[in-house]
Amino acid sequence: MNRFVMSIVVAASLVTAVAARADASLVLTDGQVIKGKEITRQGDNYLVTMAGGNAVPFPAALVREVRISDDGDVPPPLPPGREYAEPKPLTEPLYPSQDPADQLKVLGPPTQWQKDAVDTSWTPTSAYDLNKDVMAGSRSTWSKSAVDTTWTPTNAYDTTKDVMAGSKSTWSSNAVDTTVKPQDGWGFKPLSFKGASQPPEFENAYVPPPAEVAAATPAPAPWTCGETLFASDAGAAATMRVKPLAGPAYTALGVPLYVAEARVDSKPRAAVFTIAGGSCKLVGGDADAVMGLNLSADVAMTQDAAAFNAAMASRGGARVPAGVDKLDYALAFVSLVDPRTSGSLGAAMTLITKPDELKAITSKAATGCTLSKGKRRKEERAATAAVKAPRITAGKDGDVVTFLTWSGAGGTLYRNTVVLSRDGVVSAKRDTLASHLGVHTD
Repeated sequence: MNRFVMSIVVAASLVTAVAARADASLVLTDGQVIKGKEITRQGDNYLVTMAGGNAVPFPAALVREVRISDDGDVPPPLPPGREYAEPKPLTEPLYPSQDPADQLKVLGPPTQWQKDAVDTSWTPTSAYDLNKDVMAGSRSTWSKSAVDTTWTPTNAYDTTKDVMAGSKSTWSSNAVDTTVKPQDGWGFKPLSFKGASQPPEFENAYVPPPAEVAAATPAPAPWTCGETLFASDAGAAATMRVKPLAGPAYTALGVPLYVAEARVDSKPRAAVFTIAGGSCKLVGGDADAVMGLNLSADVAMTQDAAAFNAAMASRGGARVPAGVDKLDYALAFVSLVDPRTSGSLGAAMTLITKPDELKAITSKAATGCTLSKGKRRKEERAATAAVKAPRITAGKDGDVVTFLTWSGAGGTLYRNTVVLSRDGVVSAKRDTLASHLGVHTD
């Protein structure tokens, strides 16, 4: 085979080899290297198939060298900071998104109004709520009256006591002796004259008034009064003792008082008396037992008040002493004529002027009370509602003193009405408001 034919065969095999290589490159005469996936010689041009599949022709006159790289070739070293890697997405897209939501993100959240200091929002609620009273807030209600106007009637047919004792008319001894004893002004002796007395020397004889007669009569001793009061019981004198009745509860009366204590029918009894007009006047204590009578407490108070007025008549009448408050005088009078306070029982009597004083009494538990706990609470509520300050009212005929007292006998709260008459007569009346309060004896 001649040399020309041999060169043609080598060139053909070279073209075929170049076309078969996976990676190849052209080195141009200016040193530029063109890389492609495949290089094919077509006439005077080299067709370089790029990675994207486009074929780019290059004239053969500009090609200095055709390079064919093997799969095992080592790539040339890269400059510092460079590396061989697969294509990577950029951190930010080359072109901004066309979505309006993505474009509005750069503006931030929408503008918001600042919250008002006062919440003026109103959320309507349904008025048809069957679980609550929706009209409770707008319904008119009655408020509690400042003055308790309730009146609780009591049964007048109480067989255990005399219910008419407080309103029953009773006779009392007159303060002035109005009896008239006519005498013969002519000096004739009566037909029954036996020489025991002589007719007056003058026609108009002077008759001294009872006050002068009482002043001239010597006053009995307190011990004598005690023996006189307990004369009905022979054994009382052996156990009797007499002493002055002193203390703030009776000092306001301004009259000397005495108490005689003895045992009557094996029971302790006390008789409070005063000496006026030359005689002993039983004005307090266990007056009913001393006199041998069975009297209720109200009737005994009426009896003692009448005796006190009769005793004070010789002193010019029962009047409030100078410098003594009328309330103190009225309280002392009630303490004296109440048989359960001035008598042998000696029950405590406390003036109530405000609710705190009553609360201090009711806060102490009562032992042995016959009333149930629920009923005692009801009595406490009634007593608290009835508490009022003492009042003194000036009337036409005298002063009326109204005040409340608590008695340890029965734990009773009383409304006392004492009338200080201008003619020197004192009277007392009281109404029961509540009972079984505090520490008491039934």
